[in-house]
Amino acid sequence: MFWAVTLAGVWRLGLGLGLATTTALLVGLVVGALPPVGSALGPLVTAIAVIPPIALLPILFIVFGLGEVAKVALIVIGVAPFMVRDVAGHIGSLPREQVVKALTLGANSWGVVLRVALPQALPRLFEALRLSLGPAWVFLISAEAIAADVGLGYRIFLVRRYLAMDVIIPYVAWIALLAVVMDLALSNGSRRLFGWAHAGAR
Repeated sequence: MFWAVTLAGVWRLGLGLGLATTTALLVGLVVGALPPVGSALGPLVTAIAVIPPIALLPILFIVFGLGEVAKVALIVIGVAPFMVRDVAGHIGSLPREQVVKALTLGANSWGVVLRVALPQALPRLFEALRLSLGPAWVFLISAEAIAADVGLGYRIFLVRRYLAMDVIIPYVAWIALLAVVMDLALSNGSRRLFGWAHAGAR
């Protein structure tokens, strides 16, 4: 049972974070690098970001049912807007001379996005993903506690009625350990892939 609930929870978390990261990269790049698009989509992203994701959970269950889609969607809705805003803000703050040089060398708008913005967005995306791990776990546990028949959140809330602290505490510790391992993996991956972005860090 232990490994079954762990696998179910990690699969939902991984899928949700994967979709959120892909969304953040695509939308954040366009919003941050193309001002007209940013003016159009920026307020929408902000409006979605300020809505408490947990408040949307009943709506998600009504729209998508009690299956996996609603649980994964809660994670995506919960963390993607923050990641989009973080990536877009980072791209929007890049030195203007980098863009001017790219345009001078013949790049068009999409060339600036791919050759200037994208390489500098990826390290920031890793950091945004690390910061989103905590909220993502909260959304996962909340969704599993309300409507699931397997998962870490389901298991914890199932035994809480019996005040089974000998089960609850090990599961909470296991979740914390998984979160730490994921954070370290992302940190090491970012340093290996984008060493130049961490050159000045201690």
